[in-house]
Amino acid sequence: MLSNPENSRLAIHRKDERKIMWWTVFAIGAIHLAALLALNPAYYSRSGLVLGIVLYYVAGMLGVTLCFHRLLTHRSFQTYKWMEYFLTFCGVLALQSGPMQWVAQHRIHHKEADDEPDPHSPLVTFLWAHIGWLFVSMPDCHAYEDYCRFAKDLDRDPVQRFFDRYFFQIWASFAGLVYLAGELYGGLGMSWLVWGVLVRQVLLWHATWLVNSATHLWGYRNYKTDEESTNNWWVALFAFGEGWHNNHHADQRSAAHGQRWFEIDITYMLIRLMGLTGLAWSINEPSKRIVAKRVDIMVDYDALRVSDEMNNRTASHVLQTQTDPTIPVQVPQMPSAAEAYEAALRAAGEAKEAAAKALQYAAQAIAHKQQGAVEKADHAVKELLERAKDMGMAAVEQAKFAAAQAHEFSSQAGQYAANAKERAAESARQFAEKSRALAQEAVEAATRAADEVSVAFQGIGRPIITSTI
Repeated sequence: MLSNPENSRLAIHRKDERKIMWWTVFAIGAIHLAALLALNPAYYSRSGLVLGIVLYYVAGMLGVTLCFHRLLTHRSFQTYKWMEYFLTFCGVLALQSGPMQWVAQHRIHHKEADDEPDPHSPLVTFLWAHIGWLFVSMPDCHAYEDYCRFAKDLDRDPVQRFFDRYFFQIWASFAGLVYLAGELYGGLGMSWLVWGVLVRQVLLWHATWLVNSATHLWGYRNYKTDEESTNNWWVALFAFGEGWHNNHHADQRSAAHGQRWFEIDITYMLIRLMGLTGLAWSINEPSKRIVAKRVDIMVDYDALRVSDEMNNRTASHVLQTQTDPTIPVQVPQMPSAAEAYEAALRAAGEAKEAAAKALQYAAQAIAHKQQGAVEKADHAVKELLERAKDMGMAAVEQAKFAAAQAHEFSSQAGQYAANAKERAAESARQFAEKSRALAQEAVEAATRAADEVSVAFQGIGRPIITSTI
């Protein structure tokens, strides 16, 4: 079944600013040509073929789908740092850029899916989404100082920065080790290199590229999402469950992409196995509210309404951001309810100040838009607007972080109230209620600022990645 997108064609985002990256063209082209050595029977060996299959799973499933995608990008589960680093090494062997750049580009894809700033929408053309976008520079997402803004959680980790900087050298060194190991094994260095590295690399590239291209064109849809993602069984077969792409766009943080009985997702099976062995925890299952809206399910709207009312009364309002996903805010433990309230008061004030600052930048952009200055502006004015956009989003992030701090401190005050003896309980409860109200005000201010900044700066320079609550 074909997807039927409303937008049959899409322009390439900021096409005039893109430049051909000749080194990438050469590297991808050379590896494709070198893989043709597999047609020479002299380079075939059973051990080389087995090595290629094993490394296909190691680099593809452990590295790309499990680590780069579900762990680093969406934080669908948690694991030990040493395991995260091992899985990141596996992902580097897939030669799909470093982890930070991969994560940043994928987060932009989700924010801008099938809109013009999307790095690889097939609504441009199938070949553009599949491979063409790799050959040209992407404005604001190829230089480290640009894309690190969209992967702040990884940028704080020196090991992840090392992998991101030296991914090609690591891949090339591993290829050399494969050749040497093959020679030591029995003079099979070239066979292992051809099948274990080159052929495996080309097949894995195209399997994962199909997630960008085919699963936004062909397949069926479980959810009516605001882009053209589809579920495609044959992409899921080659890409370790990533082909259930419409499910993923509907519920990005879920570790499980397959949802119906026939939607087999071997990456999720591995995550569950890691959970059983203690190597993974906090595994995000599909949201019951989202699954209830699947097109093949009869939705009980009354039950959803009651659920919404309950959630509104009990929601924690902890902020999570696309640039810093699911990382908990660490705050010191206050020694009393009163001090927790004071800390919440300070954090809420900081959040409101940052939100006000963000709105000031947004107002500047709106004024320029109303005057028609964005389209007519010279390069210097556009640079000023782009800088204002960066500063506006930075202020939003500060507001959200401070609001999350306010929530954490209000939780401490609430805990003191719950534990207080009868004589002090009323005072503690008052502190808890006031701090919760402050935290909620901070959340609302940060959310309003994020929404207004996103609208105000739409179409100005760098793509915006907004935060969610």
